[in-house]
Amino acid sequence: MARKRILDFMQSYRFWLFDVVPSLTPPFYVLGAPFFGFSSISGPEMTLEADPIKQLNSIFKKYAYSGGDVSPITLTRGVRGFDDTMWEWINRAMKGVETTQRNLLLIHYTNIRLVDMPSIASGIANPFEAGEFLPGRAFLLWNCIPTGFKAADFNATSSDVSLDELTVQPSAISVFTLLDPV
Repeated sequence: MARKRILDFMQSYRFWLFDVVPSLTPPFYVLGAPFFGFSSISGPEMTLEADPIKQLNSIFKKYAYSGGDVSPITLTRGVRGFDDTMWEWINRAMKGVETTQRNLLLIHYTNIRLVDMPSIASGIANPFEAGEFLPGRAFLLWNCIPTGFKAADFNATSSDVSLDELTVQPSAISVFTLLDPV
């Protein structure tokens, strides 16, 4: 008997990131969401600090958590002549015009097409590029603030696509699995 496709490993190239809560000032969403995607996003990373506690009755130490940290995330996207949404977020945040902290949702899709699973497809309406695929897991990046912007490099001898980068700093991460393999 063949194994279920839902048990396959997920591939890294199907993802979508967007702003969860709109602001009250135009353009309402940051990063061009939900219309523009990204060519790459560095993976969310969380680390916990553990301090040693000397035990009186043992030569071995025990450890207790004393704090934690979430690493910055770098968003990379091809440059379009009409899209300045990455720059606008950090610029408006710097000027104090914009709601600085945003909750961003990163969805990681499986390789299962929704048309292959009509019972699931009937209940999901998804306007994003990867929307024809079944979501596998999601990361909610809490209270993100923009911390860096890097414009594309220029090279007169290259025909590569120009890529802008935006670095955001989340305060916390939540991870959700969206599938039940049963």
